[in-house]
Amino acid sequence: MEYKRELLQSRIAEIKDPIQKRLLQDVLIDVFSELLDYSEQCFLDLEHKIDQEYCDPDSHYYLYTGICKKDGIDSASRSLFEVPMQKERDEMEKGYLGTMFLACDYPSVLQCMSKAYPVHVQTDKGEYETTAALFYCKGYLKTFRRLYEQFGANQRQWHTIHCPYLYKFLDIVDQEGKVPYDAVIQKVSIELGEFSGFVMDDMVLVWNVSEIVCKPKVDVAAAGIASYYIHQIPLDDLDAGYLAAPEGEEQFSVVFSDSKRQLLVRTEKEAHPELKLLKIEPICLEKDHTALLYPLQSNQRILRHADRQALKQPRFLWTKGEVVRMLSSYEVFRDFELLDIRPDMQGNRAIDMNPFIHVHSFLKQKRKIALILHAKDATDIFRYEKMFFLLAELQLCTQEYEWTGILQ
Repeated sequence: MEYKRELLQSRIAEIKDPIQKRLLQDVLIDVFSELLDYSEQCFLDLEHKIDQEYCDPDSHYYLYTGICKKDGIDSASRSLFEVPMQKERDEMEKGYLGTMFLACDYPSVLQCMSKAYPVHVQTDKGEYETTAALFYCKGYLKTFRRLYEQFGANQRQWHTIHCPYLYKFLDIVDQEGKVPYDAVIQKVSIELGEFSGFVMDDMVLVWNVSEIVCKPKVDVAAAGIASYYIHQIPLDDLDAGYLAAPEGEEQFSVVFSDSKRQLLVRTEKEAHPELKLLKIEPICLEKDHTALLYPLQSNQRILRHADRQALKQPRFLWTKGEVVRMLSSYEVFRDFELLDIRPDMQGNRAIDMNPFIHVHSFLKQKRKIALILHAKDATDIFRYEKMFFLLAELQLCTQEYEWTGILQ
């Protein structure tokens, strides 16, 4: 502000006539100073936008997850799609009866999973009385595992998917084997006692991932004594993230060419006339009418200047300030307050948010670090899953420690 004041004073001092000087004072102060403020703000906004887009290489690969009724999905949605549930035939043979959503907190879900319950099943072959147990939904877990494998195959950085709804979807499994595996199940009635009021049927997960099939242009290239196929796929949406998923190819490489707006997929086995892509859509809630029961959750983070500098430096010490800096880049951390960090302290049982990541460490016994967190909303049924998501992101940053969490 000081340089603006000096500039205005220098212009006014050149005018000798008092009337003209007064008019010029009004014009410069009321108009010119406003233009300077507006110009400064525009430059700041542009700098902030460039900083956000340029410095975060994963900006197009963050995932949003939500939950709604099956009939609540917007068929014309451009952002949110139903998460496919991968099932295998042997699951039906092992007594799979259906999937339900349990809208209660994580300790209550664990309590329900530790017991067996009487179940009445109606099928096309008759009605059956049996005993069933509850397990995490295998179909959804396999879908997320498959997505992780595709991130790795495309050489993209994996971040834990923030999906607090995932571990409240429970499979109902017949423990006595009374229901024939080839029977068409029409209705399942299960009595959970005090938790019966939390059961929700016909619920599905949604996320901002869609599948598209394209017809690439294929060229053959040589590498030594071998040859491989290069698939050129034009991209029409540079605001989205793409993952190639060629069928039957275990080893392939992907190059994203920003200048040519295309994706290059190199395969070794065969040329694919059609190639499947996973497209991570940008979120536009104004154009989406999916009837979500809870707000969307995301693993998106905001990389600030200190965060970008920290990514270039090795971490030798874990301090409270360092942990706060890392966690505060995630929006979900706004629901918590970090009270303390305590080494060698046992915490609550945690959900393995990345059960498909296998880490081989030379350290046989890892030192535990417990985060003491305060949930600002004690009635939030997703507070434990949100905490476990933050712990999983910390765990991906280090192998020498085991992170646990305690809510107070």
